[in-house]
Amino acid sequence: MGLAPRGLSGSARFRVFVFSAGARPPATAAPWYHHGMKRRIFIAIDLPPELKQDIATAIHRWHWLPIRWLKPENWHATVIPPVYLEDAEVELLVAALRVGRAGKSVPLRFRRITLAPPGMTARMIWLEGETPPGFPGLKKRIEAIWSGERRLPPLRTDPPLRLHVTLARFEPGDLRELEAKTRVLGEVEFAFEARSIAVMESRLTPSGAEYTSMASIALD
Repeated sequence: MGLAPRGLSGSARFRVFVFSAGARPPATAAPWYHHGMKRRIFIAIDLPPELKQDIATAIHRWHWLPIRWLKPENWHATVIPPVYLEDAEVELLVAALRVGRAGKSVPLRFRRITLAPPGMTARMIWLEGETPPGFPGLKKRIEAIWSGERRLPPLRTDPPLRLHVTLARFEPGDLRELEAKTRVLGEVEFAFEARSIAVMESRLTPSGAEYTSMASIALD
C-alpha cells in the first residue's frame, strides 16, 4: 500500500486524531487540461496523510482477504458524485467554486470499518461515521454554486449524502462467509477538520479507478 503499518492488536480501539486537510489553492490552475475530451469529474474531501497512515494500520490485519484494496492516495470522501465535463467546463467549475465560497470547514469523525453498502450484498469496505450537519450543508452550497453557473450541465438528483471513504472493492458474494458473521470489521475513532474541497478526476484503468486532484478550493 506504500504505507508502513505500525502494528495492530486484535480488537484495539484507536485514539482520536485531529488534522487539518488541504491547503490554500495555488493562484494558477490548469496544467492538466487536454482539450477535446470529457472528464469524469467529482468533488470530494481528501484525507490528511497522517490519517491515511493510521487507516492503513487499522486495516492491515484484513489484507489477507481476496479483494482489491484501493491505494491510500485514492481514499476520499465524496461530496458531489461524478459528472462528465469538457475541459472548459472544468475551468468554469473551479472558477465558480473559488469565487462562490463553498462554506466553512467541516469536522468529520469516523467510527467503524464495515462491509458496504448498507442493506445490500457487500461489494465494498467502507470507513464510515455519522454524517455531521455541516456535510450535507456543504453539498447544498456547492450545488447552489454549480447551478448558478449556467454554462455547466445540470447535476443529477442523488440519494442523501452518507459520510464514508471506500477502502476496498470486490464482487458481490466474494465475502459471503464473512458477511454472514458480521458486517463490522472494526471500531475506530478517527477525526479531522476538512478545510478544503478538491475537484477530482476519476479515470478507469485495468486495475480499477484512479483519482487525481485537479484543483483544491479552501473552505472558510
